[in-house]
Amino acid sequence: MAVWSIVFKSKLEGAARLDAEYYKPFYLQISSSLEQKNYVELGSIAWISDGDHAVLPELFDSGKRYLRAKDLKNFRIDNSDPIYVSDDYFRTIKRSHIQPHDILLSIMGTIGNIAIVPESFDILTANRAIAIIRIEEDSKFDPYFVAAYLESKIGIALRERESQGGIQQRINLEGLKRLKIPFIPYSLQAEIRKQVFVALSRYRDSENIYAEAEALLLHELGLDNLDLSTQKSYVANFSETVESDRFDAEYFKPKYRKTIQAISKSRLSIKDVAQLTKRRFVPLESQIFNYIEIGNLSGNGHVETEPIIGEDAPSRAQWIVRPGDVITSTVRPIRRLTALIEPKQDGYVCSSGFAVLKPMKIPAEILLVYLRLPIVCEILDLYTTASMYPAISTNELLKIPIILPKVEVQKEIVERVIASRKASKDAEKILDQAKQKVE
Repeated sequence: MAVWSIVFKSKLEGAARLDAEYYKPFYLQISSSLEQKNYVELGSIAWISDGDHAVLPELFDSGKRYLRAKDLKNFRIDNSDPIYVSDDYFRTIKRSHIQPHDILLSIMGTIGNIAIVPESFDILTANRAIAIIRIEEDSKFDPYFVAAYLESKIGIALRERESQGGIQQRINLEGLKRLKIPFIPYSLQAEIRKQVFVALSRYRDSENIYAEAEALLLHELGLDNLDLSTQKSYVANFSETVESDRFDAEYFKPKYRKTIQAISKSRLSIKDVAQLTKRRFVPLESQIFNYIEIGNLSGNGHVETEPIIGEDAPSRAQWIVRPGDVITSTVRPIRRLTALIEPKQDGYVCSSGFAVLKPMKIPAEILLVYLRLPIVCEILDLYTTASMYPAISTNELLKIPIILPKVEVQKEIVERVIASRKASKDAEKILDQAKQKVE
């Protein structure tokens, strides 16, 4: 494969890019191949905008959903950590309104996260790290095909070619509009659309089966019948504040006191059922390793990774993980970022922002579901310190109470978690087939 290329001045594409990176032989080969076919530029078949340019709008617990790049996962919108803006603010940013069937693509920082908005979503919005691509109805291009194309090897290469910047990569909207989209028979586009639909259906199956596992655990622990409604006022005895060494009102909310009382009945804590492991990682020059950062965890307890060469290893790449480990983020635990390490991820490296737990007296799947229960994550959040970067210490994490369900219920939960993960893998496989069909 050629490692250099010569480009005539007449072939410079609009003179917008004169850097050698843009004219790599691989990129030129793909561009030449597309030019031999019928193609259009993305900007000619789609309305393209980006999200809200406010540095940080005021956020609320309800209102209009406000997406960030990390909310886009494998053609889906991740609902594990939603944020919202007010309806009034939403009305002021009409240019950034997002509708069903829009393609969403992250174009700043981590480039290439993609989602397609399902029919079930109301109109929502996003920040400027997301491009909004709305395929015109009379364009003879199906948005699901275009999304699969953008995620194919060809689409990824074209996106990479248009990216710019140093530490923080980005794709300008003008560069996005230049992306070449080949004309494909609509019958083939329909096949690809069907595959994407099937994959998204399997993802929903995965989420529903996992929700069943979670509901089983909540019921068995008696947490589903607790009155966790908000109370405007409540009282704590002085002796309780001294015993807990806490004087903040948040800690003594009735919902938390009731939950802690319920999960403390067994007098077990996390340290009684799992061991904190610290397998230290030492990066080696020229050695590639798979790195798990906090942002690589999905909302369904799965891990995604990125390969990094030893000399570029971040200082936080510290712990080696093994199959069956459960890793949980000690930073902002309210986000439910806990995952189970699979056999294929043996020897991967995770950030020091994770606690790596090796289950001993409990199936790994039970610990996974327990640490992802929303109310348990709220309890973990009670023990965080600092405001800008709130984190719970591993010592406090290990002291969190836990109650174990009956063995037969544990088996049911484990079966559902396994089935949920299988459905998710099925979805990934079907999406890969759709992308390969595009290629």
